[in-house]
Amino acid sequence: MLTVKQLPLWGKIIYGSGSGGFSLIDRVLITWLFYYYITSPLEGVEALMPPFAFGIIMFLGRAIDAVADPVIARWSDNYSGRMGRRMPFMLFSGVAYAAVFVFLFYPPVAENSPLNSVYLAVMLALYFTLFTAYVGPYLALLPELARTLQDRVDLATFRAVFMLLGIGIALIGSGILIGMFDFHGMVWIMAALGLILLYLPFAIKEKEYADSEPATLGLVEALKTTYQNKPFLIYLVGNVTFWLGFNIITLNLPLYVTVLLKGTEEQTSIYFGIAFGVALLFFPIINIASKRIGLKPVMMFALIAFMILLPLFYIMGQPVFGLTPELFGYILLGLVGLPVGVILIVPDAIVAEVSDLEGKLSGQKREAMYFGAQGFVLKLALGLSTVISGALLQLFGSTVAQPLGVQLTGPVSALFILIGVIVFSRYPEKEVRAYRR
Repeated sequence: MLTVKQLPLWGKIIYGSGSGGFSLIDRVLITWLFYYYITSPLEGVEALMPPFAFGIIMFLGRAIDAVADPVIARWSDNYSGRMGRRMPFMLFSGVAYAAVFVFLFYPPVAENSPLNSVYLAVMLALYFTLFTAYVGPYLALLPELARTLQDRVDLATFRAVFMLLGIGIALIGSGILIGMFDFHGMVWIMAALGLILLYLPFAIKEKEYADSEPATLGLVEALKTTYQNKPFLIYLVGNVTFWLGFNIITLNLPLYVTVLLKGTEEQTSIYFGIAFGVALLFFPIINIASKRIGLKPVMMFALIAFMILLPLFYIMGQPVFGLTPELFGYILLGLVGLPVGVILIVPDAIVAEVSDLEGKLSGQKREAMYFGAQGFVLKLALGLSTVISGALLQLFGSTVAQPLGVQLTGPVSALFILIGVIVFSRYPEKEVRAYRR
């Protein structure tokens, strides 16, 4: 094995910036594309499609993306080039990814038309594939650049800081930019900012800081071996159920504000800002706790807290506990921020840890396949969250007069988190850490 340098502080910061780029772009899409197509906020334009139709198309896009995850992961793990195993994929996918993001907000027909459905399906398939082509190899760099628990938690924390920065710009800035420049102006500005952040990590020379020895397993064998890693499977259930619930909440936050609280689109940014501001505030505490008491207790805390808080979205907009609806909304989103902070840091460190067990399974370094195998399941779950949201809104209502569909999103999400709590409680952290020692 070649001797590689330890990644310095500046390298950890630069690595984290890439997360800010794709988090910014993806969160704008996740938050506003659904709203854009089912309400058409542009003046004089009718709704482009019903909510359930959008949910089905999004699910199909996620399904294609899920298949792309292990394919690109295996390609990256087995690739050999002068730039390393990861950087070439990130280099060639970044610009195309940002371009497709912009095109998604330019449907061919300004009305409800089958052509819009076909266009959305094709562009989402391209978008998610390009997303994976950048993010999969990018995440695989984390366990390669950081080889101790302390360094991995630190690197995951820097990545989370930039992720939060990207999400914050997207969710807080998007509403403001829509008010200033309309939807299309907002999309172009966000794409440009995201593109800059995507390319900052290329200041790191991969081969100087990461062991880039290619793997040799085929796709089927690589996937099979990865899913034989029991600690990884247990972790995966907990992480996927969390993101399924969180994505339902994110998709519907504009509706919580405009329907339940009877606010404006621009006010959505305030509620996002509170949640992610709290998450950022607790990053240092999460970092220290993860190193001192372990990753499992911190992750369990986040799952349980989220499971308790989600049902409270049902009563958002009502004067409960002697509080005004607005104040209750602020408090609820602030409380949500703490478990969100955990989920932005801890999962990456857990995947880095369980991927070390691969040496016992196949004797090869296949970090990308672990993130790819996770992405395969996670993308299907995120697609399912859109279908669930669309079904709830269409069946039970999504208007001020009929808000039940919006109200039900929180309690329904909590049911999925409960599954994650039960399964992840069996995660064998001591076994995983003992193998590393």
